[in-house]
Amino acid sequence: MTGANETRDDLLVRGALELWGVEPEGVTAAREETPLGPAWRVTGPDGSSRVHPSVSGALRHLRSLLAPERRASRVLFMRASDGEPQ
Repeated sequence: MTGANETRDDLLVRGALELWGVEPEGVTAAREETPLGPAWRVTGPDGSSRVHPSVSGALRHLRSLLAPERRASRVLFMRASDGEPQ
């Protein structure tokens, strides 16, 4: 989830992983287009996957897989690189 095509949602996921201090070994989160619009597919280390319609649901699922000892947060803030709020 890095590179020139990185989206705001990709940055949120990457930032959360950095804040949690975890490496996503065996766990993936990928944004994909579905017939109902964009969604996030989170695949766990056992190969099972769940689709989430928003990045917040995907983050909750990632947290439960990678940092279960952490409490869930309710609000995420992000500032664009040009300093303008998104």
